[in-house]
Amino acid sequence: MAVSIRALAEDDVAHVLSACKDWEELAPFGPPYWRPRSPAELRRKVAVTAGPQPSIEYYFVVSADGVLVGECSVHAIDWRNRVAQIGVCIWDPDNRRRGYGRPAVQCVLDWGCGYLGLERLEAWIVEGNEPSFALFRRLGFQHEATFRGRYLHAGVRKDMHVFGLLASDLKKPSAGMNYRH
Repeated sequence: MAVSIRALAEDDVAHVLSACKDWEELAPFGPPYWRPRSPAELRRKVAVTAGPQPSIEYYFVVSADGVLVGECSVHAIDWRNRVAQIGVCIWDPDNRRRGYGRPAVQCVLDWGCGYLGLERLEAWIVEGNEPSFALFRRLGFQHEATFRGRYLHAGVRKDMHVFGLLASDLKKPSAGMNYRH
């Protein structure tokens, strides 16, 4: 299985919209899935990722053996402090827990800490998303905080857990990871 990421592009918009059409199934996992995705939202993400100026957010699509299966991002970048948030979503439940998320996140970690020079990354994970808790723990993230009632879904408040990783905790960039801009 070859997993790679590349920058979100205009040609991906229709595919992402189709993949996220069951937004209510994705909504428990947190933003941006709490409402239907829009072409305008995705085109804005394409534009900020494409540059040419440095951005406070970068968006990628995840491919497994050449087929788009999800998305990941580095966002809420605080350039002064070299801190950002990181996220990943595998859209189709049938594609989850197949090992696509870990290499995608590892690639984003390597790119964010290497190319962007970020020194701290955070994963904000909604209560109940046990696969994401396990994924980020395996990658070396530490649970650092719980924001009680931070995420509202279907009229119910859920806690948001913050996991952190310092660049100094990372091992050397992963061999065989594939990022294309």
